[in-house]
Amino acid sequence: MDDPRYLRQVLLAEIGPEGQAKLGAATARVLGGGGAPPLAHEVAERYARGAGFGALAQGAIDLDALAPADLVTSPPARAVLAGARAALAEMRAALGLAGARPGSVRPGRAQEAGR
Repeated sequence: MDDPRYLRQVLLAEIGPEGQAKLGAATARVLGGGGAPPLAHEVAERYARGAGFGALAQGAIDLDALAPADLVTSPPARAVLAGARAALAEMRAALGLAGARPGSVRPGRAQEAGR
């Protein structure tokens, strides 16, 4: 992938050119529907697009699991934290790294879903 937007990620040993190509070919599920706060959806979408995912699909994600109320008490802060954690989990899953949620990323679907 020769896109300069992802140069920092390509330089990371954990991602590299091969990992960035995997992200570009994968579809990330972002917060949406299921009562997810709009701010959480926006943050997740921005992080996923910034990571270079080829396509995004809406999916319900458990806000309480990603940003527990006892950890973060402000609703807007919970939404931002949940969105960031969801996008990071999608990236880890696409790269096959530990701590990924199984089945949350669909590889090779970028051409079907569009950007």
